[in-house]
Amino acid sequence: MTTLGRIGPNILIQTAHALSDRLGRDVAARLVSRSTAHDLERLPQEMVEETQANALVRAVHEAYGLHFARSVMHESGRRTGDYLLAHRIPKPAQWLLPLLPNDMALRVLLTAIGKHTWTFAGSAHVHITPGDPAVITLQHCPLCAGLRTTEPMCDFYAGTFGRLAQALLGPKGWAEEVSCEARGDSACRFLMGSGR
Repeated sequence: MTTLGRIGPNILIQTAHALSDRLGRDVAARLVSRSTAHDLERLPQEMVEETQANALVRAVHEAYGLHFARSVMHESGRRTGDYLLAHRIPKPAQWLLPLLPNDMALRVLLTAIGKHTWTFAGSAHVHITPGDPAVITLQHCPLCAGLRTTEPMCDFYAGTFGRLAQALLGPKGWAEEVSCEARGDSACRFLMGSGR
């Protein structure tokens, strides 16, 4: 029997909120309830099966197209970054990291991301290559599994990584997806840099 990977609930929570802001609560509620085991009144507070995250990404993509889906998922990732900054990343670290030399700050951030892959990667294999920019690689990415597109579409991760980079490396911090399994690439790869 195959064990499904699990992902933190922010993929559903923040996507639902982004959809509500853009499409209205009723439309968002229908999308969420049709594609996951949840509704807007009872969004999960614990880890969810990665198939639910994939189903929501797929539902948005199929209903509204690639560009809208990418925009919503990037916003969802940015909101997840805000949540992490507010509730998970210690305030002293948020104050200190932007003051460190950029290579050191980026190394610290990558180490923290590496220790917490269990919260966002599901069953994906994650490999992090240091540098500026650093490369974060996900093989068997749960968010784009089964989807086929003409451009990278794992914007939830790009939005989250980008928000953390801006907050913890400085305002020029950035992240972007440069390859994607949905596009036929061998893995989903994200660059993250300090911009300094």
